[in-house]
Amino acid sequence: MVNSLLPTLLPIMRNVFLLIGGLLFGALSPVRAQQALADSVKKLLDQPAPDSVHALHLVYHAMYMEPVDMEQAHVLYQQAVEFSVRKHIPYYAGMALRFEATPYHIAGNRAMEINNLQRAIAYLSTVNTTKAKKELGNAYTEVGSWYRYNSQYDSAIHWFIKGLGVLESVGANLTTQYYNMAALYQQLKLPQLQKEYALKSLAAARKSGTPRNIYAGNLVLVHYYNEVGPFDSAKVYLDSAFKYFDPQYEFRFACQYHLLAGITFQNLKMNDSAIVHYNQTYDYAKANHATWNMVEPKIQIGHIYYGDKQYAQAEVVTKEALALAEKDSIPNFMQECHGLLTKIYEETGRFKEANEHIWKYVELKDSIEAGERKTFALDLEKKYETQKKDNELLRQQATIRQKDTINYILIGSAIALILILVLSYRNYRNKRKLQLQRINELETEKQLTATEAVLKGEEQERTRLAKDLHDGLGGMLSGIKHSFTTMQGNLIMTPENQAAFERSMDMLDSSIREMRRVAHNMMPEVLVKYGLDTALRDYCIDINKSGALRVDYQSIGLEQAAIEQSKAIAVYRIAQELINNTIKHAQATHAIVQLSLSNGQLSLTVEDDGKGFEEALTHQSGGIGWYNIRNRVEFLKGKLDINSAPGKGSSILVEVEA
Repeated sequence: MVNSLLPTLLPIMRNVFLLIGGLLFGALSPVRAQQALADSVKKLLDQPAPDSVHALHLVYHAMYMEPVDMEQAHVLYQQAVEFSVRKHIPYYAGMALRFEATPYHIAGNRAMEINNLQRAIAYLSTVNTTKAKKELGNAYTEVGSWYRYNSQYDSAIHWFIKGLGVLESVGANLTTQYYNMAALYQQLKLPQLQKEYALKSLAAARKSGTPRNIYAGNLVLVHYYNEVGPFDSAKVYLDSAFKYFDPQYEFRFACQYHLLAGITFQNLKMNDSAIVHYNQTYDYAKANHATWNMVEPKIQIGHIYYGDKQYAQAEVVTKEALALAEKDSIPNFMQECHGLLTKIYEETGRFKEANEHIWKYVELKDSIEAGERKTFALDLEKKYETQKKDNELLRQQATIRQKDTINYILIGSAIALILILVLSYRNYRNKRKLQLQRINELETEKQLTATEAVLKGEEQERTRLAKDLHDGLGGMLSGIKHSFTTMQGNLIMTPENQAAFERSMDMLDSSIREMRRVAHNMMPEVLVKYGLDTALRDYCIDINKSGALRVDYQSIGLEQAAIEQSKAIAVYRIAQELINNTIKHAQATHAIVQLSLSNGQLSLTVEDDGKGFEEALTHQSGGIGWYNIRNRVEFLKGKLDINSAPGKGSSILVEVEA
């Protein structure tokens, strides 16, 4: 009688995909560090920095605090959100909220998880940059995962596809997104589609070249073959995953590997190896106080002992699992333990104890199903209320349309008469408008042509003057110095004349160095020979050596990039002008210059911690600095974004086609 009430107690595969989902969710996020990393970031927070850099440090400080003190991590995440909102940099507010959703997901706090993701989407949707779109696409995907965990598959598909569209548009890696689709089709019992997206996930991981992604992509297929078969294929992908396993990964990744390894060996009837991996899963989880991860391997070991008819060992380990599940109130695991204990006691003839556990099993089963029915009923009620509102809205719209139709008939004749007059006037106005538009276009083209000619003429003149100074005047001064040096050996001078002569030689050396500096600034030879990245790096190094300003230079994606010389010169001049403005007017001590190339887009960012300014003043200023900057940006058909306010530093972004 007892057996008829219980499902077949095979390894608890239905929980594994959900577990992997939580682990992969973190696997593709930045690595959580320990206390030392948290402390190092905290020191950075005490140093002056632009608002965007400070906001990023706040986010990472919270993230590194997660394994150390989760409550403190949540406090820090909220500080990052509040600071970013106050400073009008919504990208970092969205990033903080999305990162904080991960620990809520792992802790099973579904309400806070979806609340964070919805807020993150609201902030990220207001920012039109590549990195913001990547964050937005990931947030969409994570909302899809939330609906999948809550068995709302229509909504899950909607959000997954929305996330895929955004991420594909910015060329992001799609390992996690394909994994999510595989998990969804697994829950919908569509193994062919599950396999298709699991293979896509692994292919995307390999394309990324990131060991962590390849590790996760292989484990998705380990799960698939453990569920569908053949189990030998699961072992092949398990071995591939192990090649990319790093002991430095956080404990959840170790739990993930050893749990799936245990299931694989259990399916292959290699129970001793399975128990070894289950015990390693338990040890990692215990060391990190992760009860959920501790219960699962214990139950699996109980199944192995039960299958091998080692009932005493099966009873001990299953009771340990039950105590852990009851401690953290995990109903599914509690139900599983009572069911397994029922079978153990039945096999050993202890029918009274078997009867006690079967009733607890049934009570938990009914409770879980009642909760699911309640959730289902509430969902139906929401859908019913929504449908009622939609129907009422449709009825009101139909009434309005009927009234509108009558009004249209009444005024139709009058409109027809007026239209004849209006169309005649509109035809005349449109012709005139087209003529004016064409005149404006020609004027704009003329201005751009003139600007291009001026800029090219200016660079040609700079090049000519630099060459004349270096080859002409530089050669003459060097010749004079050589002559004086030769003369010095043939002259007999008094000590006073000798001192005056040496001072004159020093002045001559200074003149040669100054002449070379001027020639270099007019047309840096390194820019022509080695390109924009090297020239801009050298310029920042020269500024640092001068002591006028501390400049940190960063370049991304420019290692093998070939940028057209005229465009490189224009971007170099823009950077030069922005740094000069910072030195002359900003009263800054620190600046960051970043040059990046991504998807054919060349971006230059110059940030400083100076006194800031009103953007409107850049249009009213009588100086030629901003005028030259805007002219060059227009010549390159690029975009100029100025983010500054008095007392808040400044951040200037220039984007052009590479």
